[in-house]
Amino acid sequence: MRNHRFLRSITLGTSLTALFLLIRCSVPARDYSELGIGRAGSSGASGSTGDEVVLHGGQGGQGGQGGSGDLGDAGGLGGEGGTATVFVPIPCILSSDAGSDDAGTSDASTGNAGTSDAGSNDAGLNPCACVDGFFQAIDADGDGDRTRACTFAPGLDCDDNDPFVTHNSCNGCTTLPNVVGEECLDCGAYTCDGPESVVCATKPDAVVFDPDCRCQDALIVARDTDQDGWGTKFCEQNPGIDCEDGNGGYVTNECGGCDSLPGAAGEDCNLCGVWQCVGTGMECVPKQGSAGQRCDPNNTQNRQTCVGSGLWDYAETCGNVCYQGSCEICTPGTYQCVTDSSGSTMLYKCAAGATPYWTSWLSCIYDPCNATTGTCTTYLFLPRDETFDVVPLLHPGLPWHDVLNTASDSDYG
Repeated sequence: MRNHRFLRSITLGTSLTALFLLIRCSVPARDYSELGIGRAGSSGASGSTGDEVVLHGGQGGQGGQGGSGDLGDAGGLGGEGGTATVFVPIPCILSSDAGSDDAGTSDASTGNAGTSDAGSNDAGLNPCACVDGFFQAIDADGDGDRTRACTFAPGLDCDDNDPFVTHNSCNGCTTLPNVVGEECLDCGAYTCDGPESVVCATKPDAVVFDPDCRCQDALIVARDTDQDGWGTKFCEQNPGIDCEDGNGGYVTNECGGCDSLPGAAGEDCNLCGVWQCVGTGMECVPKQGSAGQRCDPNNTQNRQTCVGSGLWDYAETCGNVCYQGSCEICTPGTYQCVTDSSGSTMLYKCAAGATPYWTSWLSCIYDPCNATTGTCTTYLFLPRDETFDVVPLLHPGLPWHDVLNTASDSDYG
């Protein structure tokens, strides 16, 4: 008798399962709206929503950057659809007593097929409910949002025991730092970046009144019509540097401006100046260092300095002489005569070096020396003549006057 009842229970269960499969296969587009299942999640600006069989679709992807719509600016691509968390509707059977006529209270009663068998412990009906053959999350606090504690068919309510707590604007449970839709930066608004955070993104309907500007990443930026990487300077709110945004081969002049320049940087200008960028323009400025100094061609004691807009100025009178733009004690190649306390006169010559210096050259005894020619009449010694060369004799002996003539550069007959 008990085997017979067991077989009837199996047959009943099998029949119900077959009936459910028949209904599911024969009604492919059944409306689950009354059960709260198959609802697509909220989409992003351009993202696709969740599939029909999803209990709660994932947050939609953020829309792509939209063009400003003027001057041929193309709109941006739509955002990638949000990845939905798929929950296929799970069927359930609301079991009841089999009845006294078939199996009696003790055989198929509450103890065998009732709450203890298909109740909360086995099928998770708390916080889930079995409605029209499918699991459904309950709404214990009556706030209109079903609890997300039901693992078979989670809702969105983060705290189903508190009617004042449901979920945030992005279907998450974290308190968001900003309100979704609230304006941010120049032309953006906060949008969901997943269920627990927001991000400032360009408004889908951002309006930019200046035709030389556009909205990009929630900021007003200069338009780059010629696509050379530099925005036009005519965007008033955030100007770029491109002087001719329709010319991809030109951005600015050499100094970063738009005006024509009088020359090229580094070229000579005026008497002693050089062209140099000053701001976005160009000016003739004095050369620096030794290039900016010279000796006055009309007065060897004056040193001139380049000043102003590249002109020479008489800035300094040297104590001795000016040589190659510097004040020195002498000019290489010149001579001076110096008489000591004994009355002897010494001829000095200015020699070149790192800096010019005086060196003894000739010693004059009684006759005065000539600093102009660098000579004196009587010599104690003669400076070496670097052009003099002793030629080997081709025959032995020379007349004595030839030797004297050669040694003294005189004529002894």
